[in-house]
Amino acid sequence: MGAAPEPFACIGVMRSLPPDLLDRPAVDAAIVVASHYLDDAVAGATRLSDRADAEALHDFRVAVRRLRVTLRAYPGLHEGIPRKHRRRLRKLGRATNTIRDAEAQLTWFRDRSPRFTLSQRAALVALGARLRGRLRRAQAHGHGKLQRRFAKLEPRIRHALTSLQSNAGPHEPPFRTIAGAALVKYMVDLRKRLDDRGGGATSAADLHATGIAAMRLRYLLEPVERDIARGAWLIDQLRRLQDLLGGLTDAHELGADLRRAAELDQPVGIAAATNVLETDVTRFLTTLRA
Repeated sequence: MGAAPEPFACIGVMRSLPPDLLDRPAVDAAIVVASHYLDDAVAGATRLSDRADAEALHDFRVAVRRLRVTLRAYPGLHEGIPRKHRRRLRKLGRATNTIRDAEAQLTWFRDRSPRFTLSQRAALVALGARLRGRLRRAQAHGHGKLQRRFAKLEPRIRHALTSLQSNAGPHEPPFRTIAGAALVKYMVDLRKRLDDRGGGATSAADLHATGIAAMRLRYLLEPVERDIARGAWLIDQLRRLQDLLGGLTDAHELGADLRRAAELDQPVGIAAATNVLETDVTRFLTTLRA
């Protein structure tokens, strides 16, 4: 009996999006975009085996999220891809959160280390050790599990995409029609969220929802960036907004962890970390409102 094939081994080099994307039939072009992101996810999943690859999880997460946004936004894909596949893809994305959150907290402490005194850094040693242990455990069990789950799901989504056929014939609108409608819809959603809260949403739920709205609009803009006036500038603004909202969401999570850690660690270390975190939050909110 021959050796089992490596996961994702059948997938070739990721192709670029065609220059005539906006003029192609709507569903066919949406399939091209979704397949592009599925290829990106394959590449990221393969790299998860390399523990030295610090960007593998991030790239995998982003590819999965871009794919989910694409399947959600475009008629034909949303109805044509079985709901169970979309649900499993959502759960797969959420399964990366534990590793990502542990990485984000360790990065926060590392980047802000110069803002602590020697005694404060010494008081935070135990907390840092717990965070590193949490990350090692999550990576040890998480990366392989993510690969196995994705290896089962990927061919099913790819088969569903391949099987989708545009049946509207010559009367089917071009991709620019549904892409434009999707951009307007998601732009209106983001604008409403920002207007309703004056750009200063502070609850964790509001921050998360607004960040997701910015992310979705950005990911829908990316495939058509070159065809939109100031497309690169718009994407950069959305990325900055998403980073601000993500930083605030991370701050909520870290603040909760610091409150729990107050029962285990030296008060001087937790107080110092809390003060630095509060300074970060104030700066984030000021920038967000601006």
